[in-house]
Amino acid sequence: MNKKLKTALKITLFIGFGIVIFVLVYKDFDFKNFIGTLSGIKWGWLIPASLISLLSHISRARRWQLMLEATGEKPRFANSFFAVLNAYFANLAIPRLGEVTRCALISRYEKQDFSKVLGTVVSERLLDLILVVILTVVAFATQANVFVDFVSQHPEIEDNLARIFSPLTITILSLSAIAGLCLLIVIAKGKLDRFKICQKISKFINDFWTGILSLKNTQQKGGIIFHSFVIWTLYFLMLYFCFFAFDELSGLNILAALMLFVAGSFGMIVPSPNGMGSYHFMIIQTLIIYGIPSETGASFALVAHGLQTLLIIVFGLISTALIPVFNKNK
Repeated sequence: MNKKLKTALKITLFIGFGIVIFVLVYKDFDFKNFIGTLSGIKWGWLIPASLISLLSHISRARRWQLMLEATGEKPRFANSFFAVLNAYFANLAIPRLGEVTRCALISRYEKQDFSKVLGTVVSERLLDLILVVILTVVAFATQANVFVDFVSQHPEIEDNLARIFSPLTITILSLSAIAGLCLLIVIAKGKLDRFKICQKISKFINDFWTGILSLKNTQQKGGIIFHSFVIWTLYFLMLYFCFFAFDELSGLNILAALMLFVAGSFGMIVPSPNGMGSYHFMIIQTLIIYGIPSETGASFALVAHGLQTLLIIVFGLISTALIPVFNKNK
């Protein structure tokens, strides 16, 4: 298949997937009423949210620069920053395309080995995964009472949970997890490399392990860990400031906002453009647990996600235009 055609099909597939999820989530939503809701939003709160978003990109670019320096290279901060913004922009078309894009840009403009640069991105993803796990544990640990109260008020949910977490189900899931882990170990060792899909999985696992080792051996641990916490704190604050744009949500406490942030983060994992549809679903369902009507939750999800997407487009276009200018002598 022609490479351009293959790329076009991938873009169409991912965007189409996102549109389908979005339509399913908003099929009963009153968009006419939403237009009226917009007039009551306190738009001023979205200004600091936008500035916080930019700061998070700066911090991510600095963290990546430190990780690249740990490999013995010294990339310029501007190129790291522009590459990160380009990555977010590219991910709007195809999820995870941005990781390859930013590696290619640094490899091109900083004359660095592509595989080495890619290894630092793997390390970055490992750190992000660890932070998401920590935030998830904290959110569920502090908000367990909210979920217990919600379930107790909805007996049908309690019955479904009892069936899902029955001894038989837990046994089956445990055995499946053990079998899956054993299979991954076999694949990682290259025992099944005769299958193309197993080769890709093996490469991913080994790159992931290389990323772990690079974090262990780097001399920039303090700066990298610091910026990792800063990045995710700023991500959270961006969403939290959006809360205050809606009178109905301003009464929720910071722990509720943390739970919403975690839910939204899981929604962004789904392979659709910037989590389109899946992010909205997770936000709406989480807000329902906190007693917020689905219509309000849907409106909030549209505004918060729309702001994120708009900023990615604006920053992405600017960085795409500036990176060749900044490197005009390269």
